[in-house]
Amino acid sequence: MVKTIFNFPNKYSFLDDLLAGITIGIVTIPQAMAFAILAGIPPIYGLYGSFIPLLIYGVLSSSNYLNVGPVAIVSIFIFDILSKNVQPFTTEYINDLIILGMMVGAFQIIFGVFKLGKFLRYIPISIITGFIQGAAIVIITSQLTTAFGIEFPVDGLKKIPYLFTHLNELKINTTLLFLISLIFLFLFAKFFPRFPTSISLVLVTGILSYFLDFEKYGLLLIGEVPRGLPEFIFPTVNIDAIGYLPGAFAIAVIASIGSSIMALKLELKQSKKINLNREYISLGLAKFLSAFFGSMVSAGSFNRTILAYKIGGKTQITSIVSSLIILFTILFLTQVVYYFPQSVIASLIIYSVYFLFDFNLMFKLWREDKIELSYIFITMLATLFIGFIEGILLGVFVKFFGDYIFKKKINLS
Repeated sequence: MVKTIFNFPNKYSFLDDLLAGITIGIVTIPQAMAFAILAGIPPIYGLYGSFIPLLIYGVLSSSNYLNVGPVAIVSIFIFDILSKNVQPFTTEYINDLIILGMMVGAFQIIFGVFKLGKFLRYIPISIITGFIQGAAIVIITSQLTTAFGIEFPVDGLKKIPYLFTHLNELKINTTLLFLISLIFLFLFAKFFPRFPTSISLVLVTGILSYFLDFEKYGLLLIGEVPRGLPEFIFPTVNIDAIGYLPGAFAIAVIASIGSSIMALKLELKQSKKINLNREYISLGLAKFLSAFFGSMVSAGSFNRTILAYKIGGKTQITSIVSSLIILFTILFLTQVVYYFPQSVIASLIIYSVYFLFDFNLMFKLWREDKIELSYIFITMLATLFIGFIEGILLGVFVKFFGDYIFKKKINLS
């Protein structure tokens, strides 16, 4: 029974999965809190979103390697959808987060039950790339206040020129800690790729914050995080919730495509083929069921999946161990989180989204297919200046219309 669930390879060592699970659990903690703040919810809901979905998906998945939990793109998508109707970090916002999570989960279950996964492959990669890179820029600009301590009177890309023309408003201590943290993350990633950089940075700055009283120097901290298991919450639903359906569908599509790409990349490393429809059902159930506990919407994480594979994880026991590490943190270690500096969390978010920019693909298209490259930029700009859903729709329309005009053979994969 256990062997059937976890698809053990011929040469298997539980110690490999245990070590990978502990490492991924530790790495997930600061990322989950950072992405929760990005989504407009308290950090504890990011931890819930790493514990419950990971446990459910780990048991149901056909992929040995895919790691699920909070990710930056889904987090900013959540904020973009919900913040138009309700105030972030409020009870009403959490209520609507639960509704949105149920909707996303239901859509993914439908994708799997009706075997619609093959149709998701027909969304052009240039459109997905353009959307992701546009969303990544939105994420970066959303962190500028926390990173530099400036209260911006403008939104979006307008923050960048405002920043450079109001350098006198920078909070020096906040800015220095942010820049040092960001440099630390990139340098250690380059020269010590296996070093647990994120959690080490958060722990070291948290310890310094405790002993040196960072608040005394004007540095903002995460603050109090409640301890204990999440409560079961049945949301209050009204007719206005129907307005979340397009956004929920878009998140379900983006999350499904991203998770599929990552799972299929590592398919050759496992003994059995991945069943994409089973994957969508597993991901959907993980989202739908965990939503009732206030869990933020989860998706496949590229960096945590690759990290787990590189350090020797062989099955979804890695995910089970990771979820237990996060559960231990929720039950016993949330008081430690109080002292984590917010500017360090901002550096973690910006560091994470940097890797969403596919420079290799863009350079390749610049040499080989400038028309396809233009679709990336059109989608990216539309995402930035019009909206997330509108950006994707406009990108798809321009792609198909442009390919018809230029008589291109449409590349749909």
